[in-house]
Amino acid sequence: MQTQRLRSDSGMSDKAPENTTTSPLTAGMSTPVHISYMVTIVANLMAFGALKDNVAQFGLTVRQWRILGLLGQMGPLTLSDIAHTVHHEKSTLSRAAGELERRNLIEKRPNIRHKNSPLLSFTASGQALYDEIEPIFTAQAEKFADGLTSKEQKQLCELLDKLKHHAEEVRAFEGWETV
Repeated sequence: MQTQRLRSDSGMSDKAPENTTTSPLTAGMSTPVHISYMVTIVANLMAFGALKDNVAQFGLTVRQWRILGLLGQMGPLTLSDIAHTVHHEKSTLSRAAGELERRNLIEKRPNIRHKNSPLLSFTASGQALYDEIEPIFTAQAEKFADGLTSKEQKQLCELLDKLKHHAEEVRAFEGWETV
C-alpha cells in the first residue's frame, strides 16, 4: 500500500528483496513470502491448543483456547469482538463457543449495548480451568521464546505489532475480508 507507492514514487524497485536464509523449506522464496510462511508455521508450532498433550489434558481446540484466553485477558466480550480481535470467521468461533458453553465453561450474559449480541463470560468452572491453564500456557510460551535473547524478544514483539497493524491496514484498503 503506502510502501509500494513510496517505492514507485522514489524510483525504487517494486521487486521484493530475495530471502537470504538457507533453510531448504524456504529456499527460493522472496523475503515477504518467507515472512508470511514462517509466521504461520511458528504460530502453528506455538499454538497451545495444537499441542497433543494440552488437547489430551484439557480437551480444548485452538479456537476454544483463543476464546478462553481472550476472556481471561479482556473480560466478557461478544462473539463479534472476539472474531474481530483474532481475525477468525465468526461462524467458526460460534461453534467453538457453543462447545465451551455446552461444557459449562462460558455463559452468555445480556448485553445492554446490543440486545442481539450477548456477552460471553466465564462460568466458575471456566474461570477455574483458565486459572489452571494460564500458567502452563505462559511457561510453554517462555520455553518457545527462550531461543531468542530478551532484546530479540522485545524487537520481535515490536515488529509483529507493526506487521499486524500494517496487515490490517492493507486488508481494509484492499477490501480483503477474513474467511
